[in-house]
Amino acid sequence: MNSRLTLNLGARYEFATPQWEAENRLSNFDPVNLKLMRASDGGVYDRALVRPDRNNFAPRIGLAFTLTPRTVIRSGYGISYIHFNRLGGENLLGYNGPNIVNLTISQVPTSAACVGDQYRNCFRTTQMGYPNGLVSPANFSTATTRTNYTPADYRTSYVQSWHLTIQREIAKELVFDIAYVGNRSVGLMTLGDYNQAVPNQPGQHLPIATRRPIQGFDFIQISWGGGFSVYHGMQMKLEKRYSNGLYLLNSFTWSKVIDNAAGHLEAFNGDNSRVNFRDLRNEKALGSYNQPVNNTSTVVWEVPYGRGRKHRASVNGLVNAAFGGWRLTGINTMTSGQPINISYAAPSAFQVSTAPTYRPNYIGGSLYSSDRSVGNYFNKAAVSAPSVATPNDPSRPFGNLGRNVARSEAMFNFDGAAHKEFPLPWEATRIEFRAEFFNLFNTTNLGAAQGNVLANNYGTITGLSSPARQIQFALKFAF
Repeated sequence: MNSRLTLNLGARYEFATPQWEAENRLSNFDPVNLKLMRASDGGVYDRALVRPDRNNFAPRIGLAFTLTPRTVIRSGYGISYIHFNRLGGENLLGYNGPNIVNLTISQVPTSAACVGDQYRNCFRTTQMGYPNGLVSPANFSTATTRTNYTPADYRTSYVQSWHLTIQREIAKELVFDIAYVGNRSVGLMTLGDYNQAVPNQPGQHLPIATRRPIQGFDFIQISWGGGFSVYHGMQMKLEKRYSNGLYLLNSFTWSKVIDNAAGHLEAFNGDNSRVNFRDLRNEKALGSYNQPVNNTSTVVWEVPYGRGRKHRASVNGLVNAAFGGWRLTGINTMTSGQPINISYAAPSAFQVSTAPTYRPNYIGGSLYSSDRSVGNYFNKAAVSAPSVATPNDPSRPFGNLGRNVARSEAMFNFDGAAHKEFPLPWEATRIEFRAEFFNLFNTTNLGAAQGNVLANNYGTITGLSSPARQIQFALKFAF
């Protein structure tokens, strides 16, 4: 635009087809006719059983404005699309029968005993073993097998990202940045049980299979665009650029993440990528990635001693080999703890699916004990599992406690290293030595406490969020 203002405008169009398989060994659930449909030769939809999304337009805008010779303002906005979702095998239509028999059997001890090779609508003991033909394609049945289902009109997930940054040179080689950074994820692929059963009524103990709305099918795992995520953060950075053998960097973030499900392979501390399909609204909460405060400090120091350095540049070779030419580095990290999703293990009468997380009821008081000790981190009187409070009323299996309402202890860690090069008499040859110290001060960072209120060790911390001190040495010959 001019010498002080730079403006970048752009647009991108992206197209990616749904996945298909060379031999058409895919199948998908048909919600209209309530049956499995098989892929066949033909167009993209015939082979993938999901229609391609052709509306993926991604605008971009960025600007930089020089406010003063030492102050620059930058901002930008863009949309990015997520064309490939890796949820293990959970969203793969090739993982359906009859090509793959992924058998699931839900049993209730009060059911009649199975006889012979019978295994449906009865209770089969461990001693009876597996019945003949259990996983044979000829005996495949959607009534005992999980079905993966992706709606045919699935739209591509996308992320909106934006920022506003002010950068100021506050002294020679010292720069300060402060920024507001945000993003909003829309239509994220999320998992749920499309065939989630209705709850048992008071006094009922019917098995899940008889309570499912679509009879003839067991767990229909839908992978659909029901997820969302919103991030807002303040980011600050102070950087002393490298000069006179010293580099310093401190990065600080204060942020908040809200979503309604964790990523399937990134669910921590009791959180879940599978939601309560009948009540998605109450899954909205702080995300399992939400660690509000993060501060990382980095230092690189060329020790000013020895040949080529500020002090004792003419020191003899033996002293220089031992004490000269060292480079010391350090990284100090301080972060908030991770969210903990408090839950309970619902007995079979209280279950409406094996997919979602069942949370207890909040009674009152602090969720934490007075001392937050390793053996008693939570206040056991603050919550109650519905199966304990009302054992004969399974009609309300989901308690009123929110998702991810607790948090583990903060984490502190310092990593250090020492580096040195030893030149050899041959041209361009040298030996490089490195000593690296992870968690140098051997700080104990406690992990998350057990969050299942019915577990015998509820509120007990049994692990660490970071390992103990580790030291490693390395030699490298460069020629």
